Amino acid sequence: MATFVLVHGSWGGGWVWDRLRPLLEDAGHRVLTPTLTGLAERHDLSAPDVGLGVHAREVAELLESEGVVDAILVGHSYGGMVITGAAALAGDRVGRVVYVDAFAPVTGESAFTMLPWLEQAFAESPGPAAWEVAPLDPGLLGADDEGAAWLSSRMTPMARFTHEEPLGPGSEEVLVGRPVTYIYCADQALFTDIAAAAEKRGFHVLALPKITHVGLLTNPHILERELLKLVG
Repeated sequence: MATFVLVHGSWGGGWVWDRLRPLLEDAGHRVLTPTLTGLAERHDLSAPDVGLGVHAREVAELLESEGVVDAILVGHSYGGMVITGAAALAGDRVGRVVYVDAFAPVTGESAFTMLPWLEQAFAESPGPAAWEVAPLDPGLLGADDEGAAWLSSRMTPMARFTHEEPLGPGSEEVLVGRPVTYIYCADQALFTDIAAAAEKRGFHVLALPKITHVGLLTNPHILERELLKLVG
C-alpha cells in the first residue's frame, strides 16, 4: 500500500481531489488531501503573510503527524510549488514527487516569475481584501460550462503572497536521486515551458494529449491510471 498526498492548486481545497481520491483508495492505497491554510473551509485563516513557506511547512508537518514514510507527493498547479518546498522539509518521509500540470521551481523562483502573465491576471482579479486575489475564470483553465459553474461555486480567494514568495535556497536539491514525474496536461498550453524545463532537469515527463489543466476533475480515471503505474 502506498500513501498518496495530493496537494491542490490556486483557489482550491482538498475537495478538488474528490473524484480521484476514491479511485486510488479503491485500489488499496492511503490518500491524504489536505486543504492549505487560507483556502476553502480554511479561508478564514487567510492573511497577507500566508504564502509558500506556510503551505510547504504544513504539508511537511502533516507527513510527520500522520507517520507517513515514502510518501508520493502529488501537486497540481500551485501545489507543485508547495510539494517542492515540503519535500525539502520532510526529507526521507518523501519517496516520490509528482507534478500534475504544475509549477516545478528551483531556488529563487516564484509562481509569478515562472509564469509572468499570471501576475497581470492576478492584478485584474482583485479579491475581497487588498492582499487577496479572486479566482480566475475556470473556463480559462480548461473547464467546460458545467465544470466552470461547479468550480466557481467552490473556489475561494487566496493571498497574493502565495504566488509572490520564492522557493527557499536549496529546496530543489532534495529531488536529486529521487524519482520525479511531471504529468503535462497537453490539451492546453498553460505549462508547456515549465514541462520543457522539467524535462531538461531530468524529470520523467509524461504528456497527456486529451487532458486540460483541470483534468483531475474531468478525467480522473486517466490520472489514476498514470499514478498507479508509479507504484507498480
